[in-house]
Amino acid sequence: MKIITAKEELKGFTNSTLGMRKQKVVPLIDVSEISDEVNANMQLLEDCRRYWDSLRDFRNRRLRNRKYYRGDQWSDQIEDPDNEGEYITEETYLKEQGKVPLKQNQIRQLVKNLIGQYRSNPSKSIVIARAREDAQATEMLTNALQAASYVNILPELDARVFEEFNLSGAIIQKIGYKYFKERNLEDLYVENTNPNRIFFNSDLSDIRLNDLRLIGEIIDTTVDNIVSSFAKHKGDEEKIRQLYAGLVDRTYLSDHGLDPTRLDNMDFYNPRDSNKARLFEIWTLKGEWRVYAHDPMDGTYNIVDYTLKEIAAQNKERIAIGEEQGIPQEEIPLIEAEEKFEQFWYVKFLTPFGHCLYEGETPYKHEEHPYAITLYPLLDGEVWGFVEDIIDQQRYINRLIIQMDFIMSASAKGVLLIPEDVIPDGMTPDDFAKEWTRFNGIITYTPKPHGKMPEQISANSTGIGLNEMIALQMNLLQNISGIHDAIQGKSPSSGTPSSLYAQEAQYASLNTLDYMSTFRYYKQKRDLKALKVIVQYYNDKRYLSVNGRSINEDSKIYDPDIVRDLDFDVVVSQGMDTPVYRQLIDETLMKLLEGQMIDIEMFLEHTSLPFADKLLSAIRQRKEAMMQEGGMPGIPEDLLAQINQGTNPQAMEMAKQAIGMKSAA
Repeated sequence: MKIITAKEELKGFTNSTLGMRKQKVVPLIDVSEISDEVNANMQLLEDCRRYWDSLRDFRNRRLRNRKYYRGDQWSDQIEDPDNEGEYITEETYLKEQGKVPLKQNQIRQLVKNLIGQYRSNPSKSIVIARAREDAQATEMLTNALQAASYVNILPELDARVFEEFNLSGAIIQKIGYKYFKERNLEDLYVENTNPNRIFFNSDLSDIRLNDLRLIGEIIDTTVDNIVSSFAKHKGDEEKIRQLYAGLVDRTYLSDHGLDPTRLDNMDFYNPRDSNKARLFEIWTLKGEWRVYAHDPMDGTYNIVDYTLKEIAAQNKERIAIGEEQGIPQEEIPLIEAEEKFEQFWYVKFLTPFGHCLYEGETPYKHEEHPYAITLYPLLDGEVWGFVEDIIDQQRYINRLIIQMDFIMSASAKGVLLIPEDVIPDGMTPDDFAKEWTRFNGIITYTPKPHGKMPEQISANSTGIGLNEMIALQMNLLQNISGIHDAIQGKSPSSGTPSSLYAQEAQYASLNTLDYMSTFRYYKQKRDLKALKVIVQYYNDKRYLSVNGRSINEDSKIYDPDIVRDLDFDVVVSQGMDTPVYRQLIDETLMKLLEGQMIDIEMFLEHTSLPFADKLLSAIRQRKEAMMQEGGMPGIPEDLLAQINQGTNPQAMEMAKQAIGMKSAA
């Protein structure tokens, strides 16, 4: 809002753009200072700890699912039958019984199949505009989103978070903006967030998470990283290092490398590594009465610190100044203001002792926290993953395998029965057994009147239906998981028609459709938030050529002035970058070329053939040279050699005719 200080300032102003609220700057305090704000921060941390503790059951179930997925399938605790009140793992119990804790990990293969289905059907986020005339601008935004995806290696991040989705039912990523040293540029930044480090109000019931009021993350990092993020000068650095003065100033050596122990045994306030600093990022949804003011003199629409009475006084002063200048009252630019209750996201970065390193309202134009989160299925508040549905079948299969192994190991296998009076003089039973098993062994003995000879017994182990039970459990595992032989790519039985097998594969994919659709919805929500960050922070023009020939050249140049006030949305469509799709496009283009509906240049601009760019450039260069000489363009001989290898001769003949070349005799 503009304060009037001169009469001339009332003239020549119009409404233009909307503004943003200002951020609060919080000075760092010394470690010895204990204030009401520190006490309030400690109360906030304690509330966050309670929320984190309320998610303990979710984390324990996720840990169990991860162990079964990893192959650690005998680590469940059971009561020790020999020591009442004490608990041991199932693996320890089996070893005490003389059994080998065998397992046949079927869970891993099923999850890998789901990940394979996801990777084989890539999806692509496309920006759409509310108005038809903004089509080129949305193409530019689509290209910018794909470029940011390329920088962050999002296909790999999404594959790993899809794996987490199958384990726990939670998808959590963090979206921000940072400087990439290796690329020497600032860009959108996306990272996966471990569910062990996240906390939020656990009374959620809306699958869209519209009832989310608090969300935060436990961060363990080095003091240098904290100084780099929050210190504005050397004085701030000194205060930050005082806050974390108790850390070990050396590289921490641990016996648990590439191991989940740190995450499995997390404490809320204290990090496992003594050289790491614990930091809490806490986002809360607050609300207060705000005064919105629209001032036509400078075109702003902001939240202001003035009261409605003060704004009314400003308008009264403007009217008085305007009347002195002879300006009609209806033409005097007056401030339009209203007071309303607004909810907003507020962030604090706190140390474990309640000291605040930064606080302020969300700096993002999407006016939310930086996390993209989806919880599945959130049925009556419960969240679980795909793995949890099939653990019981996996346990029963392992149990049957051990029973079969125990029966086979306990059955008689070549037991030798020797009458004592048959053993020759001067030979022990061990000598007799060695000679019995030796190749071409000879044993001489004197027959006895009873006529009994040594006898070797081999008993067939009785399966008592174990094979049938294992087959039953394997079938139940497929039925419960919804991943049948057809969708796994296994060979069908003899005599199965191809159409029936294809139909079985199609129907089998319906069982996993809910997982895929949920993840597609998450990507749409994530990419919309990411796109808003791009529009906010891409302040300069930049060249973003990652989509190849799929867009025009103008859309490869990102222009912030074009998209700043654009009203857009994001949809996730089926991916077009698959071998089947490329083959279909190439065949269609070839038919159009054969029918002379397009020329060779249009064909090469849109085809995915590996030599298309080089050939197109050569044709255009030759065409320019021949036109200057008054001749006809042609194709260089070295490129013809590349084209003719593995290419349809008839199609190439048509391509030659299209550019005016004669067939070789």
